[in-house]
Amino acid sequence: MGNAFGYLNWLKSNNQAFAPDRTEDFVEKNIGFPCHVVTGNKAVQSVFDIDLFKKEEFYFGQIEVRKDFTEGVCPSITSNGKIHERNKALMMDVIAGAYKEIPTSTANAVLSNIARWGRRPTKFESKLFAVSAGALLPTIFGKSAHFNAEGIELYITGSTELRPECLAALLEENDLIEGRPAMAYILEKMKTSERYHQLIDLGKSHGFGEAETTGQLLFTIMFNGVAGMAVNLVPSFARLDTISAEDREELREEALAALKKHGGLTHEALAEMPKIESFVLEVLRACPAPDFWSTIATRPTTVKYSTESGPQEVEIKAGERVYASSYWALRDPAVFDKPDNFMWRRFLGPEGKARREHHVTFHGRLIDTPAANNHMCPGKDVGLSVIKGSIAVLNTFFGWELEEPPVWTGTKAARLGQPDNEVNINSFWLQHPNDLKAVFPSYFDDIIDGLNKNPDDSDVAGIDVLVKTKTGKYRGSGTNSNVYIRLYDDKGHQSRELKLDVWWKNDFEKGQKGQYKLKDVKVAAPIVKIELFRDGCHPDDDWYCESVSVQLNPDNKGPTYDFPVNRWIRKNDHVWLSPGGCESSQDDVKPKDG
Repeated sequence: MGNAFGYLNWLKSNNQAFAPDRTEDFVEKNIGFPCHVVTGNKAVQSVFDIDLFKKEEFYFGQIEVRKDFTEGVCPSITSNGKIHERNKALMMDVIAGAYKEIPTSTANAVLSNIARWGRRPTKFESKLFAVSAGALLPTIFGKSAHFNAEGIELYITGSTELRPECLAALLEENDLIEGRPAMAYILEKMKTSERYHQLIDLGKSHGFGEAETTGQLLFTIMFNGVAGMAVNLVPSFARLDTISAEDREELREEALAALKKHGGLTHEALAEMPKIESFVLEVLRACPAPDFWSTIATRPTTVKYSTESGPQEVEIKAGERVYASSYWALRDPAVFDKPDNFMWRRFLGPEGKARREHHVTFHGRLIDTPAANNHMCPGKDVGLSVIKGSIAVLNTFFGWELEEPPVWTGTKAARLGQPDNEVNINSFWLQHPNDLKAVFPSYFDDIIDGLNKNPDDSDVAGIDVLVKTKTGKYRGSGTNSNVYIRLYDDKGHQSRELKLDVWWKNDFEKGQKGQYKLKDVKVAAPIVKIELFRDGCHPDDDWYCESVSVQLNPDNKGPTYDFPVNRWIRKNDHVWLSPGGCESSQDDVKPKDG
């Protein structure tokens, strides 16, 4: 079978292309390149032997990591030998520092994002991606470092490409056009974050220069960290829709008791949620991401293992590729009863704890500890904490209705462990307001306002809006804080909170003009008022704004409304303006529920 045909066959059927008969766990396959494919749980675990099998530098199976998206640095996850030990040791120290703050950061990420979702959140998978970014990044770069989740997604999309052996390069040019400026934006945010110099000093203690440290952080944190957690958070959320109402209530009661006892989401509270943990572990077993690992034999070896038909062994030559399927290893009937069934209690109790030695989602046995001399993910505990905490908060306080039931067939390569069909929501609501107010009182009002201020789609359609700003030329006029605008029309509708941000640009510099294309803004002509404000991420970094203009439907030359501002906007200042420059009272327009 040719490489191109092998790749196309894999692309069409994904994990089902390796469906084992369980009499032989090592089989020869072509998946874009010839390799041994390993499917049995015990056989897959043999591939974890770092002395016998090495990773391909800059490769994940059929995917190549673009060196220009890692600053030329080989990421920890694809490095080997001494360099891997140094890379891994650095990332373990970075993650160890983040782990302390993860529960609080996770609760903030979930609840602050929900306050902006509205009753019918669109592009819901991207919203969970934003939760993942909001949970992890502040624990590494500091609370004042605000990254645009969409910019991270663009970077991730551009950071990999299909390896040449499979097919001719299929990477769309748009991925590079958008990915490179997104990478520049992320690097700028990293380098201006409050903890950047601490991270560089940490890198120096491991023998790395600034460029090497930055390269490791760039890809490992964004690709493996943010994207990796988001890919597993989506199926965890979707799986809640596949269990009974009674089971969901059982999970809710456990989480609520722990949250109330410890006054919020803490490590102690998470430790008292064994049912939530078992649910998440079963999600990761049933629909793992990543669903494979690719390695190369470092020397000739005989691998011994057992199948239903008895003891087996296979001869592996030096240099041969070995593709280990976590998808089928986690469906091995020799270690998991009824492996095709989703049983969220599977990892509870003594028997459940014993099964964890066969849980290999994190490139190692779940019971093992990440170390510099193994390939287990250094972010295992952080990832589990974020997913567990997010699911606990979502299931405990909120309700939702999906557009369609989630379905998993294992044939969709691009979906990894996510459902075949995209997870979309018809409606989202606060189901237990008294419990939320008791556990997280500081978020309550914002969430109530956010879920209520979402206009009905039948009332006003979303449109494109072009906002232009001009920063003054006074000394100190520019700001690095985040700037937001909200639009009000004459029918009483108000838009959502709209962040003015270009990912790859340093916005709001002294004397500069900015342009911001905003999509799906639910207002209509005419605009009668705007609300302009900045956050407190840089408390003393005031912004002098000369003017703002708002154009509706810019591609169709829609109406433009000019707002002279000519004033300083300080931390948490909110300025209401009418067209022409008159300052408007906050209460002179009574918006509809939206």
